[in-house]
Amino acid sequence: MADILLLVTSENTTSERRISPHWTLAHLKSRLEPITGIPSSSQRLSLFIAHSETPILLTPPDGRTDDEYLVGEFGDALVPFARVQVDDSRPFSAQENYTDVTRVAKFELSQEEYAKLDDTVLAWKKRNQLGRFAETALDHDKMSKAALVEARRIHVGDRCRVVEPSERRGTVKFVGRVPELPSVGTEEGDAVWVGVDFDEPVGKNDGTVHGVKYFEARKNHGSFFRPEKVEVGDFPEIDDLFDEDDEEV
Repeated sequence: MADILLLVTSENTTSERRISPHWTLAHLKSRLEPITGIPSSSQRLSLFIAHSETPILLTPPDGRTDDEYLVGEFGDALVPFARVQVDDSRPFSAQENYTDVTRVAKFELSQEEYAKLDDTVLAWKKRNQLGRFAETALDHDKMSKAALVEARRIHVGDRCRVVEPSERRGTVKFVGRVPELPSVGTEEGDAVWVGVDFDEPVGKNDGTVHGVKYFEARKNHGSFFRPEKVEVGDFPEIDDLFDEDDEEV
């Protein structure tokens, strides 16, 4: 006889399983134990055919043991897509409760420990001065531009990006005052600018402002920004022709 596809159900599980008529009843129960969580010695198997509400108990006749009785000996009752219900014969107090999540040990992390990690959303918000950190850690309205440059760790030679109105990447080539540029909203001596040499011709100048050269850049590769607009970090040049499928592994 070929394998038979049956629907196996228990209090907490439902699955389709192929069984062999050549298995002993003991072997079948051993295969059902990791599926249902019920020890084979405590399993009570009932077979439901089609829409019948009257089950057929899968127990060996004539006093034989589960090791002596083959599944195929149940004959015509064992039809494809029949349902085998696996019940636990142990007292309720002795049964395992797999749905009570309160008994499962949970991973817990205090807020203090979480705040010390550097690979979390919280750490990312701190680095980029987002959310509440834009108002507390780096308050652009109260902090001087010079202090802001230091807080954001912007230095000449750093790789950087400017994300407004779209992401542009380049290298910091200048940090300091540019008298030729407007200083509206800043105190005297506090108009700090960051000069960026972009990888692509997406800038406004070549590092020159009103005839004064502040850094070297190709035509339309240079621009000046307020420090709060510049983010430094590991931002390699974007290769538009790069295809991940062509990367060597």
